[in-house]
Amino acid sequence: MSFGPPDILAPLTSLLGIRAGMHVSVRNPPKGFLEALLPLPEGAALLDAAKLGLDAIILFTDKKLEVIDQLTRLVTLMSVTGAIWVVFPTGEVPTAPSEDFVRLAGLELGLEDTKRVFLGPHWVGLKLQWRRGSPRLEKPQAQA
Repeated sequence: MSFGPPDILAPLTSLLGIRAGMHVSVRNPPKGFLEALLPLPEGAALLDAAKLGLDAIILFTDKKLEVIDQLTRLVTLMSVTGAIWVVFPTGEVPTAPSEDFVRLAGLELGLEDTKRVFLGPHWVGLKLQWRRGSPRLEKPQAQA
C-alpha cells in the first residue's frame, strides 16, 4: 500500500512535519506505513512507550469512540509544541470518524486542527496542536 499523495515528491516525513531530533509515536499503523515512513530524519526516533515529550503522535483509527478515548490519553504524552495526527479512513465506513468529529473532539481538549493531508487513497489525516491563545495563567498585575 502506498502512502502520501501520488503527485507529491516530498517524503512522507516532510508531509507530516517530522524533523531532525523529534520523538515520534505511531499508534495502530496499517500494513506498510512504518516502512513508508523510513528513513527518518537524522536524530528522529520512533518510540513505543514514551511517558511524555512526544513531538509527533500519529494515530490511525476507524472508530469514533477510539478517537475520544485515545485523544484524552495522548494529549498527556504530547510536548508543548507537539502535534497529534488523527488519521482515519476516507469513504463509507460507518464507524469511522468524520473530519468534523475529529475537529470537535480536539477542540474539547484545547486542540485545533492546523493541517489536513491525504495519506494514500484510503486515509486522510488532521493535525491537532494546542490552540493559540489557550487559557494560561496570567502574571499578576501589581497595583499600588
